[in-house]
Amino acid sequence: MDKVTTPVAIMHNDNDGAVPWYQGIEMFTALRRLQKPVWLLNYNGDGHNLMERQNRKDIQRRQAQFFDHFLKGKPAADWIKKGVPAVKKGIDWGFNITD
Repeated sequence: MDKVTTPVAIMHNDNDGAVPWYQGIEMFTALRRLQKPVWLLNYNGDGHNLMERQNRKDIQRRQAQFFDHFLKGKPAADWIKKGVPAVKKGIDWGFNITD
């Protein structure tokens, strides 16, 4: 983990039957402790592959914003800059781009 230099976005859902959920949390926590650029996306109730339409649309938008920022140099969305606290999940999506 100490050799990671590329920004990492991890999607790991709590109903994943293929990979234990705690492994995604362990990777995220290890990178955060090393102060690496990392984001954890969790879609409650969804499995290894997203089945809920709303979640599929959400991940597509976040992927586009993530790559627009890190590959194209566009301003970062609020979820990239500040994150979205668990208590605001589903209320504040963090999609806004504010400078």
